[in-house]
Amino acid sequence: MATTDAPSSRGLSVPGETPRRPPPTRRTIRIRGREYPVFLPSLRDPRLHVAAVLLTLQVLGQTVLDFRLSVAQILICLATGALIEFGVGFFKDKVILWPASGLLTGNSTAFILRVPGTFHGQWWSTRGIWIFVGVVAVSMASKYLIRWRGRHIFNPSNLGLVLAFVALGPAYTEPQDLWWIPMGPWMIVTYAILLGGGLLIGWELKLLGLELGYMAAFAISVAIALAPVPDHCLVASWHATAICGRDLWQILVTSPEVLIFAFFMVPDPRTVPDGQVGRFVFGVIVAVLSVLLLGPTTLEFWTKTALLASLVFACAGRFALVRLLAPLEEAGGPFAAVRRLGWTAPAVFGVTLLLITALPVSAQFSTHSPEPAPELPDGSTPKLALTLGSGPDVATWLSGSAGAALPPPNNSGPVSASARVWVLPPIPAVSISTNVIAFDPSMNAPTAKTWAHDVVLDLVIESEARRLHDLNLAEGGAEGDALTEFTDVIKQDIAAGTVIQKSYSFDRVSLNLFLPKFSTQARRLIGVTLHGTTTLVTRDASGKVVSQQTQPYAKSWGVGVTKEGTTYQVISANFTDLTLA
Repeated sequence: MATTDAPSSRGLSVPGETPRRPPPTRRTIRIRGREYPVFLPSLRDPRLHVAAVLLTLQVLGQTVLDFRLSVAQILICLATGALIEFGVGFFKDKVILWPASGLLTGNSTAFILRVPGTFHGQWWSTRGIWIFVGVVAVSMASKYLIRWRGRHIFNPSNLGLVLAFVALGPAYTEPQDLWWIPMGPWMIVTYAILLGGGLLIGWELKLLGLELGYMAAFAISVAIALAPVPDHCLVASWHATAICGRDLWQILVTSPEVLIFAFFMVPDPRTVPDGQVGRFVFGVIVAVLSVLLLGPTTLEFWTKTALLASLVFACAGRFALVRLLAPLEEAGGPFAAVRRLGWTAPAVFGVTLLLITALPVSAQFSTHSPEPAPELPDGSTPKLALTLGSGPDVATWLSGSAGAALPPPNNSGPVSASARVWVLPPIPAVSISTNVIAFDPSMNAPTAKTWAHDVVLDLVIESEARRLHDLNLAEGGAEGDALTEFTDVIKQDIAAGTVIQKSYSFDRVSLNLFLPKFSTQARRLIGVTLHGTTTLVTRDASGKVVSQQTQPYAKSWGVGVTKEGTTYQVISANFTDLTLA
């Protein structure tokens, strides 16, 4: 393999004449007798500017934004996109090129796609690699196979992501969260990069009108949709309660993930109209479609899928939109365009009114669907049907349910149904993780103290139930999976003919936020973590001490509801093996 330059003038001049600048040389590479033109990257290529912004955000995501994405997953996406574009260029077009588009498609895919079970800090995890490779491959294939008049119809990464989310669902895929980390210095830096980079690139590509048109139309459309349906809510993994009303509007409009969509996915020069009017109208249409599609869902997964799908539908109708707006682009004014449109003008106006009217109707649909409750310890999600026309609205119902789960104020102490008096070991001051407060601002020191008190009380009850071999008493300190765990131990003691007395000593207690076991994008879980020691005294059937041992204790527990006849919450699940959020 040899590198050569194409023939060119050497810039020789005749005396008295102005020297001529030699024409630019074109670099080629000869392979097996064939010359392949070489196209190297240019700093003026806007795709490099977009890639620079996304890679900067990826670096922040791996360091301070807590992205649940590994470096290996990012690299495999980049490599897949680059190899496909390079291969098509080499074997089909007989050129050697820098695969800027393939790298951008891979980068965009890695930025938005997540697979359940990948946690922040697992830098070289290859979990779900086949999904990442498949999405990038499908995205690149759509660029080369789905074309019209020499241009690809769909934004490649956008189409691949939507197909993956719809086909594979939340069991195998997750879109990036709508909100990343609590507002602070690093989120301010992130916003500066998003807004600054997006606006500068939009100005460079003459897509600023499209970007601003999308954001303005999206904000207005969400407001129109929510105004008549104030109880439309969103259940998000990173928020303790359902997000409704003004809070929902603010989250959607200021979400960094929505900004990524608005500034770096919608304004693709190859998949939007060429004229400025067409681009602005295209942005507005994508925004309206976004709200129409996200209206019927209350789940974060499908809300983000709806946003991405809006661009798929808009791209599918792009050529028809260009033809429809051609008179407006050529006429020099809206009134002249209306005259040239003729009978189609009323039709366009009618469709516009229909879409705007459909916004609140779309949002209203969600209140006729089952409202998801927080997931059970086994990862399943119970469905609670809502009845319209009577009873409280969704927001009131959720708030009331959450309030009923909290212990009553001024709790003077536990009173068990059996009137036992429980002696608890000393409980240290409870520390609260910062992400717990960000997740649920209602978590304060008194609440944390109550939770810790109740968990320690439950453990003491379970210890006494184990000593007495009393399965019924165990129900006073646990429920669900935790109750099964405790009763299994009691049954083992009964089968072995031993009596075990367990006591605790704690030196550290904290409230922490955990990721659920089966779906990292399901609602976060708040648990009480206890550190200290536990002493087990084992006696045989005659009461003789067989052994005694003291061992370290470090476990995390989730608490459930307050059982009837008690004034404390009972342990519901063991969070010890869960990953910290």
